[in-house]
Amino acid sequence: MSEASATAAKGELPSAQQSSGPSATRRTAPRITYFSLSFPELTQTFVFNEMRHLKALGADIDIVALRPPRNEMSDLPQRYGFGERIAYADPGVVVRNRTQRIGLAGRSAARLVAAGRGDGVWRLLRSGADSQSLTRSMNLHIAARLRARGAEGDVLLCHFGPAGRVAAHLKAMGLIKAPLVTVFHGYDVTQYLDDKSPAEYRELFQSADLLIAISDLWHRRLLELGAPPEKIETLHLGIDCSAFEYRPRRIEPGEPIRFVSVGRMTEKKGHRYTVEAFAELASRHPELDLKLDIAGSGPLFDELQGLVNRLGLSQRVRLLGGINHDEVRRLLDAAHIFVLHSVTAGDGDMEGIPVSIMEAMAMGLPVASTLHSGIPELVADGRSGLLVAERDAQAFADALGRLIGDPALVEGMGRDGRAIIERDYNADLQAERLLGRLSEISR
Repeated sequence: MSEASATAAKGELPSAQQSSGPSATRRTAPRITYFSLSFPELTQTFVFNEMRHLKALGADIDIVALRPPRNEMSDLPQRYGFGERIAYADPGVVVRNRTQRIGLAGRSAARLVAAGRGDGVWRLLRSGADSQSLTRSMNLHIAARLRARGAEGDVLLCHFGPAGRVAAHLKAMGLIKAPLVTVFHGYDVTQYLDDKSPAEYRELFQSADLLIAISDLWHRRLLELGAPPEKIETLHLGIDCSAFEYRPRRIEPGEPIRFVSVGRMTEKKGHRYTVEAFAELASRHPELDLKLDIAGSGPLFDELQGLVNRLGLSQRVRLLGGINHDEVRRLLDAAHIFVLHSVTAGDGDMEGIPVSIMEAMAMGLPVASTLHSGIPELVADGRSGLLVAERDAQAFADALGRLIGDPALVEGMGRDGRAIIERDYNADLQAERLLGRLSEISR
């Protein structure tokens, strides 16, 4: 039993109500084929954890991806036992010679015709613009891969709208017939649509059987985009509570006070405002040993390091770059307070509900963040953390100052945060809810 579970059993920490168990779900679990444009992305831990929990409930999981990531690739699918279940659909991953690619497309078309999809092949070959600017031969190969992996009569599950859009096009052409589910996370209903037609998702909205929003905010956004209300559901992401042990956070007199932030070095993560607020806090409290660790790689890394140096914080602030999940847990375990100043980026990119905040709350860390996107759905302002307006470094410094000045508040917020995660963002419970819906639409 984890420390968190033991604490809850003693009545010291509220725990989520347990379900009646997965046995009934296991008997009816469908075969699920995930489709992704790029897999396995280092930053998509939530997808791999979802797969793992669905598998534990009895689901048979396969993955078809267009191609591997060009840069950062996660090792979690291998560690979780999915390495042999991944098939890539981009002919360029398999062959690079143009003649061979044409031959591969022909063989894919032949397989689809043999499987009774000849009408779909003909419709695709006669169609105009293809989904996601993919070539017809690419669509044929994707459809053949999906069919070979069992996406026929079971469930096809896509994370992010662009992947769902490709799958919807294949379904509209009649090349695949599986029930289609697409999960929207934020980027796909904000930044992605900036230079697109308002009808970008029309085919997806028509062909999908279920559209999942990971927050109420994105649920409302899908309605604004014209998605059928009866197809939309909000289902929060979850984390494995047993993997993140709860520990009361106590700030002891004379010891360093440790802040931690985890997130890619991109504009929407707002690291600049975190550093500026931390600098203000340090100037207000020169008597305190304040430390800030920021984990994450990305295009703004050098810019942020320059800011740290200009503000004279090199002895207090560490930029750790990209680190693996075990190292993140160790970092969270050593900290007192989690900070993430998320903002709407200039190109419209926004958060969903950051998994990094979920993990911090699960470990008992109070959270300082912003009134941004779905964060207020996760962080109960004044109860499990403090939220301020976006880009207000002074208000953020005030919030951090309030936390370090009240050790009882820090401990109490951490305790309430763990309870929120166990109740509403527990991967076991969320996976059961998801699998129940997938089982319903696959019948």
